[in-house]
Amino acid sequence: MPSSQNWVILLAYNGTHYRGWQIQPHDPTLEGLLEQALLKLTGQAVKVHGAGRTDAGVHALNYPASFRLDTRFSPEKWRGALNSKLPEDVVVKYVQPVNPEFHARHSAIGKHYRYLIHNCPYADPFRPNSVWWVRRKLDIATMRKAASRLVGTHDFSAFRSVHCASPNPVKELRELQVEHTPSQPGSLRIEAKANSFLQHMVRILVGTLVDVGLGKLSPDEVGAILKSRDRTLGGQTAPPHGLYMFRTIYPDGLVEWPPDVLHA
Repeated sequence: MPSSQNWVILLAYNGTHYRGWQIQPHDPTLEGLLEQALLKLTGQAVKVHGAGRTDAGVHALNYPASFRLDTRFSPEKWRGALNSKLPEDVVVKYVQPVNPEFHARHSAIGKHYRYLIHNCPYADPFRPNSVWWVRRKLDIATMRKAASRLVGTHDFSAFRSVHCASPNPVKELRELQVEHTPSQPGSLRIEAKANSFLQHMVRILVGTLVDVGLGKLSPDEVGAILKSRDRTLGGQTAPPHGLYMFRTIYPDGLVEWPPDVLHA
């Protein structure tokens, strides 16, 4: 391998014990964890660029991160070495060298998030920190009608955090699907795909759809909330622990993942 090679790694992690991706002074984060692992392995301070800033408690199934490093490690050796320095709730699934222009966040042209809901009168004792438990039965058909009102290119100011600093609230929401999970009775998943998302946008979309499913909002009211651009009119913000970064989309040919490493 040439010196100063650009690398991309594909991660899966349980975000329960982390304060999100971005480094914080006194709290454990995924970015900090990876940079410490690289420092231990190489003795070099390496800047890791993640695909996005996931919130505290949010998980990832396929999370790309890139970094540059002077090394002759093979991809296979990198994966094993990094995993030896990481806790069991963070796993490097795949490593590959990429062209010098690749950047895990700036090169992305789309994001896909998945949200898991346990819709049952009783909790799931095996997944307390990985699904949102909603006790009352949800009206899935009405949730789907509301979701259809949100798909498209819109100003999503009503569906972002009041602390969101993005200068452009217009996003292309390409897909918002509410689906049953056949293998787990009572389990629902919401799939959200867009060119990019605003702070807390997916969680507010999910919380609003759940409010629809509980009869607190109608699909027409959701359409009106979107047009209002007023966050105070929107639905609740779903808790972070049901949210997963599922996939980051890049232009064809820029980076390719073997099908067997992508979590379905």
